[in-house]
Amino acid sequence: MATKYKIGFTRPALIRETVIVAQLYNESKNWAQVKAEISRDNMLQTRTARSSEVMLGEIQKRLSLLTDAQIELIAADFPQDVRQLVWIAICKQYPFIGDFIVEVVVPALTGGRHEIGQDDYGYFFNSKADHHHELEEVSDKTRSNARLAVFQMMRQCELLSESNQMMPQMVSSALQNSSPESDLAFIPGAIRL
Repeated sequence: MATKYKIGFTRPALIRETVIVAQLYNESKNWAQVKAEISRDNMLQTRTARSSEVMLGEIQKRLSLLTDAQIELIAADFPQDVRQLVWIAICKQYPFIGDFIVEVVVPALTGGRHEIGQDDYGYFFNSKADHHHELEEVSDKTRSNARLAVFQMMRQCELLSESNQMMPQMVSSALQNSSPESDLAFIPGAIRL
């Protein structure tokens, strides 16, 4: 049985916030302490405590899919490593996005095509709906919002330009050393340093 796809990924990449959470977690290795500090000091700079809680929950889910070495690398706050690790975590949290990258984006780049557009996403979505019946239940609005969110997160992680051109990805040795090959597969067009 295939993994069920969840496409309710309307949150942005949360790059700056992920660094804050990773730094706190890296210091204490205690999620309850991280939650208390973030709540007490409004470290995620949200308008409400509930927004902070939801954002932390999303970031915690993503970070829980990474190794301690990867979290330490995020905490070190080298922008390119952070963006790439946030992207890896997003792909791991949402297999639909990970599959889109591995099955559509990477082969397009390998074939010499550098522009990824809405048609690519639409084709992928439709082909997956044949095998993932939960996608047939998705409303047009949710489908559109999910597409917008994927492209927004790709831009925030600097994988995609505003004109939908894939951007070259230099992968540091620190990221390579802290990441299994299965994680690195989520970085399209990776050039290893």
